[in-house]
Amino acid sequence: MSDITIHEGDEFTAIFHGGPFDGTTDTRTATSDALDDEVTVFADVEGLQTAFTYKSTGSRQVLDQVSVDYTFAPDESDPVDDLQDRGDRSGEFDRE
Repeated sequence: MSDITIHEGDEFTAIFHGGPFDGTTDTRTATSDALDDEVTVFADVEGLQTAFTYKSTGSRQVLDQVSVDYTFAPDESDPVDDLQDRGDRSGEFDRE
């Protein structure tokens, strides 16, 4: 059982590890009296909104600041081609 105290509406810092958001942070608002086990972050990839799932791997509270570590879960995220596998798409949306 965690000794972290958080309530609905409290802010916490999400720290992302791996995936497209590696090394970034986000201030989030708790939607209940517990920390989220996973979060979904959205980004535009080639003009499409893409969902990336991150799972909680740890948390800590220093004074009144709560931080949660989230690690990328590629199997639960939308698929995205690696840059080297995308090929030449320069004419894909040309109209005749």
